[in-house]
Amino acid sequence: MVVDNEFMNGSVDALKRKLISQYVYLMSGILLTYSLVFYFVIKDSFFAACTLAYSVFLFYTFMIIRKNYNIKMLVHLYIAYAPLFAGFIMLDFWKYSAATAMWLLPVPLGAHIFLGKKYIYIYTLYILLIIAAVSILTKMFVFDYFSLNDVKVIVISDTFVGVSNIAVFGLLLYYNEKIRKAEIEKNIFTRMGFSGEDKQPEPAETTVEKDKAAYADNESIEKYALLFSEVQEIVENKAYYKDVGFTISQLSNILKSNNLYISKSIKLNGFSNFNHYLNICRIENVKKLLEENDISRVTLMYIYTESGFSNQSTFNRVFKQIEGVTPSEYITALNQKKNDTSTL
Repeated sequence: MVVDNEFMNGSVDALKRKLISQYVYLMSGILLTYSLVFYFVIKDSFFAACTLAYSVFLFYTFMIIRKNYNIKMLVHLYIAYAPLFAGFIMLDFWKYSAATAMWLLPVPLGAHIFLGKKYIYIYTLYILLIIAAVSILTKMFVFDYFSLNDVKVIVISDTFVGVSNIAVFGLLLYYNEKIRKAEIEKNIFTRMGFSGEDKQPEPAETTVEKDKAAYADNESIEKYALLFSEVQEIVENKAYYKDVGFTISQLSNILKSNNLYISKSIKLNGFSNFNHYLNICRIENVKKLLEENDISRVTLMYIYTESGFSNQSTFNRVFKQIEGVTPSEYITALNQKKNDTSTL
């Protein structure tokens, strides 16, 4: 079966890169807006300039490297320095409100999406250390860059921080779901042993229940059951299996689905792959024709070509793999059964 290599090997990275770009655009806009809040609402030109500079730096550097960068290295770098800038802002806000600490909350989620479970703990500890350091420093030193005496100004600032972080969390959670699904599908493909070429069907292994459990942990089995019923309608009821050149790509075009979903629906129903399922349908039709016809009056070639096999050698091999006996042995046993029935 032909598999979209870009889908298998590149979709996870592509989603992560798309998330990074969306995050940079969102965060640059948030920081730009925050600099305006500093300047016009909080009336502090120093922090307005710092936030504006950080926004421009974030956006401009990403524009330079966006076509070629190492995802993990970039994420490590950003998660390391971004909390430090947030800590710098927190130094002056801390005595008025601890809400600025919310800037640090997306860090563990970002570590989870891009780096793995180990780094969730590492960077969680990192931001806790920053919060502790800010708390200690504000008790030891006075950071009076500006004075917030108006409660409304504090509320406006805290509200902006809260709404901004909700937007960041929403973006991260949205892509986290998509990335997890892409990783699951890639792992499923790897476990199923799909490559870039069609393989000859092998006897179905008794791993269906194991596969069902794996899929059920992450995706609904029901949609694959529904998809398989649509596959059966095309392949079996409309007898597309009789087409010698029928492929899974043609089937996906008919169903307006894709090869991956169709393959999973077929495997969940006990078949090794698409070719195995197709050959099962063909062999069942061969057996049906042998039951309905007198083999002395019709040729075996008619029967196997009518069932979708292009030549006898392929037919013989597939029949033996599925039924465990050769076609001639099966016909002999069938004729014996018919004779025994007729003598009763």
